Amino acid sequence: MNILLTNDDGYQSEGLRTLSEALVRAGHAIWICAPTSERSASSHSMTLRGEIIITEYGKNRYHCNGTPADCILYASKGKIFNTLPDLVISGINHGYNISTDILYSGTVGAAREAALTGMRSMAVSCTRGSDGTFPFERSAAFVIDHLDEFYPLTSSECIININVPGDGNGQWKSAQLSYLDYHDAVETKREEQTRFYDTSSVRFGTSVVLALKGGVSPVQRCNTQDTDFQAVRDGYVSVTALSILPPVHASVQARLQELSQEAYRG
Repeated sequence: MNILLTNDDGYQSEGLRTLSEALVRAGHAIWICAPTSERSASSHSMTLRGEIIITEYGKNRYHCNGTPADCILYASKGKIFNTLPDLVISGINHGYNISTDILYSGTVGAAREAALTGMRSMAVSCTRGSDGTFPFERSAAFVIDHLDEFYPLTSSECIININVPGDGNGQWKSAQLSYLDYHDAVETKREEQTRFYDTSSVRFGTSVVLALKGGVSPVQRCNTQDTDFQAVRDGYVSVTALSILPPVHASVQARLQELSQEAYRG
């Protein structure tokens, strides 16, 4: 199988290298077009103005100075490779992309762009284990072991999102999405000590340098047992079928329909 790899951690990342080497050993032809540098939390951001530089660093190996979605868009539309791949895999990401993470994720954004471009795609992520290391080898092995099962499920309407826990139980389960609450703090960048900035004191014509202080794990908003958040917490590899087209809010859409009909009757 011809497989195009990308990510949002950059073309020199360990996760990408591990997945590439494992897929080559499994007999697949591997192409790479990944960001020149880390582009985490790029979501589906794309470069619409300006130029994109794609640089060859090996046979069928390229890095791109744009976003993860750019890597897919420009590699396919610019015909960097002779033909389209059979599959695009985005990852292995250094950190989870579960539940509402997928709205921010450059890893998922690249896989989504691949599907929109007409290519089958998957996104793969993992987090550190209790020993402080990422389970890249185990994540790559999971992808290879289940490739024949998951590949037919991908389409221009659906991508498969895989998340591997650092300390796994050796099993996997399908999982739903949930809302996560994030507790990252915004602090003044020039202060050594942690101090929160009162934005109400910012006057017209002044500026303030702020930075996002991460490191705080998100929490699930409700205790639902069938979510990817709960699955990975319990040691399972979570596998979720993500729809490319976001669903409408059914009850609100029904009310909008009623209002529009009332407007015409009035």
